[in-house]
Amino acid sequence: MLSRSTRMKLVAVGAAAATAATLATATAPDADAFVAGRGTMVARITGPGSINDTVGRYNIIGTDLGILWDNGHKEILAAFGDTQSFNGWSILYGQLFHIRSNVLLRSRDRVLSDGLTFTGHSGRPGHAKRLIKPTRREITIVPTGGIAANGKQYMGIQAVNLWGDAGRWQTRYGALAVSGNNGRTFKRITAYRPNYKGNRKFQQVSLMKDGGFVYVYGTPSGRYGAVYLARVPEAKIENLGAYEYWSVNHWAKRKPSAATPIMSAPTGELSVAYNRYLGRYVSLATRDGATMRTAPTPQGPWTRGHNIVPANDPMGGYAPFIHPWSLDGPTMYFTYSIWHGYQVYLMRVNLRRP
Repeated sequence: MLSRSTRMKLVAVGAAAATAATLATATAPDADAFVAGRGTMVARITGPGSINDTVGRYNIIGTDLGILWDNGHKEILAAFGDTQSFNGWSILYGQLFHIRSNVLLRSRDRVLSDGLTFTGHSGRPGHAKRLIKPTRREITIVPTGGIAANGKQYMGIQAVNLWGDAGRWQTRYGALAVSGNNGRTFKRITAYRPNYKGNRKFQQVSLMKDGGFVYVYGTPSGRYGAVYLARVPEAKIENLGAYEYWSVNHWAKRKPSAATPIMSAPTGELSVAYNRYLGRYVSLATRDGATMRTAPTPQGPWTRGHNIVPANDPMGGYAPFIHPWSLDGPTMYFTYSIWHGYQVYLMRVNLRRP
């Protein structure tokens, strides 16, 4: 029989464990207080009348996304989605605009308070070229994330083969495309994930480097799934067999089906980065506009989320992508797409530490 003092110690240990569990659970929602205020518009960065002459310089009339990453050479690469331009042939097919998928622009602008300016593109003068052409089995190839690793540029892509209702679409696969010439050309397909079983969780990906790993935040196609997490040593990013998946509380090797949600549904296009000012990891995602979450580690626990841009102000907003050069101070910048007008804007949100 246990002595009274021993029983009292066990009770104390149990109470301490219960308290720790309660605090761990409470940490995530309480951390939403890190975010102060709402996101506000800085400038429109694409299309007619924007701060960049994207029509004349790049033949970009309308576009969306604007996925930003540091290429490792003091330059930002910005990948855009389906892009509109004038093309006489498209009129013959009953369409005002010619649509080309996935174009890329470049920026060296570090003064973001007045907007994001572009300094170049991939393609011939006056025309940002399509990086990856869809096959006949695909409607479009849409970029989802980007990162520099091993001296190369990697872009997450999704092959869309069916558009459904708003926020719902179907993909044939998600994958990585690689460029060995600083984004001038991309080659597919590495780390190919058919839209089947566990790989369904990683059709759209946001990429982040941390501690020698590339972390891959994945969602199913569309804007109504949860967020799942994989990681891989940077040197093995092209080897799908080297990936491991966060499953409840541990990493499971080579088993995407074991991945469990780290952020709740519904979550659409997202970006993730370590914010040095907050000392926490930050995610921006499409959810009733733009929602911000924070976490102490890449896998979480992630906060329930704080809405920083309402869905109706501005109308039809989606796809917030963090600018990687705005993570050291109290103002964080991000791109944001507006469906009405089909253009990309630079936004900002003010942060506060507890």
